[in-house]
Amino acid sequence: MATTVGRVALRRPCMGGRARWRFIATSPAAELSPAELTEMRNDLFNKEKSRQLSLTPRTEKIEVKHVGKTDPGTVFVMNKNISTPYSCAMHLSEWYCKKSILALVDGQPWDMYKPLTKSCEIKFLTFKDPDPREVNKAYWRSCAMMMGCVLERAFKDDYVVSLVRVPDVPVIAGAFCYDVALDKRLDEWMPTKENLRSFTKDAHTLIYRDLPFETLEVDAKVALEIFQHNKYKVDFIEEKASQNPERIVKLHRIGDFIDVSEGPLIPRTSVCFQYEVSAVHNLPRSQPSLVRRFQGLSLPIHLRAQFTIWDKLLERSRKMVTEDEITQTESTAPTQ
Repeated sequence: MATTVGRVALRRPCMGGRARWRFIATSPAAELSPAELTEMRNDLFNKEKSRQLSLTPRTEKIEVKHVGKTDPGTVFVMNKNISTPYSCAMHLSEWYCKKSILALVDGQPWDMYKPLTKSCEIKFLTFKDPDPREVNKAYWRSCAMMMGCVLERAFKDDYVVSLVRVPDVPVIAGAFCYDVALDKRLDEWMPTKENLRSFTKDAHTLIYRDLPFETLEVDAKVALEIFQHNKYKVDFIEEKASQNPERIVKLHRIGDFIDVSEGPLIPRTSVCFQYEVSAVHNLPRSQPSLVRRFQGLSLPIHLRAQFTIWDKLLERSRKMVTEDEITQTESTAPTQ
C-alpha cells in the first residue's frame, strides 16, 4: 500500500489487509514549521552578515597578487572584506570566471565568493589541475550539501526531518553522503526508485537555478541560535567551536538553505552536471532515532561522462559507504 507524503511516495506494510494511517502533530520539540525555521535561520544569517559589513564603514584597499601559471604577477587593488576571489577572476578573463572552482589564498583553500580579508597572493584551482584533490573534496562536500537541502524539504511540513552530518567521504569512496534522522513515523519506510527519482529531480532544480554558495564565518553563539532546533547541528557546532580559541564556525548558504560546513565549497550549483541520489541505507542504531545514510553521485560540467561509464559509477555508488571504508579510503588516498 502506498501514500504520498509531501512529494515523496511512501510504502508501508498493511496490517490485517488494511492500511491504517494516523497523522499526529509535529514533535513539540520542533516548535516551528520547516518554512518558519527556514525564515528564522535566514533572518539571523542576514542580520549577522549585515552586522559584519557594518564593522568596516569605510572602504579599505588591499593588494592581491596573482601567482598562477598564466598572467603571473598581476596585482589587483581590491576592497577589504568585500572583494572575493571571483572579483579577482573577473579582472583576468572569462576563462577564470567559468573554470575556477576554488582559490588558494596565501596557500590556503578559499571559497570563490568568500571575501578577502587582507593583502595576499592568489591562485585559482580547476578540475583539470595536475593535483585536483582540494577541488574534488570541495565538489563532494557541495554535492552533499545540495542533497541535504533536497532532503530537508522533500517531505514538506508533514514530517520532521533532522539533518545529522555530512560524513567526510573521499571521492574514491564512490559516493557522497548525508546522514539524516527522519520522523519516527517513517522508521518502516522503504525508499523506492520513484522516491530517489523525486530527490534527484529536486537536486537538478537547484542546479538549473545556478545558485551561489555563500559563506559566512560566525561566532558559535550565532550558529547555535540559527540551529537551536536541531540537536545534531548543536552538537556539531559545539565540536567545531571547541577546535579554535575564537570559537568561530563556518556557515554556507544556497538559496535560502543554510548549513554548517567547514568548506571550502564550489562557487555555484550549476558546476554540477550529472547528479543522482542513488541509495538510502539504515545506519546501525547508536541513538534513539533511526539515522539513514543517503548517498549520491555527481560529475561536474567540466568532467561529464558517457552513459555507459556513468551507469557503472552509479551502480558502485549504491553500495553503502561504511565508517570503516571511510577510514580506509582516507588512509590510502594518494598524498603526492
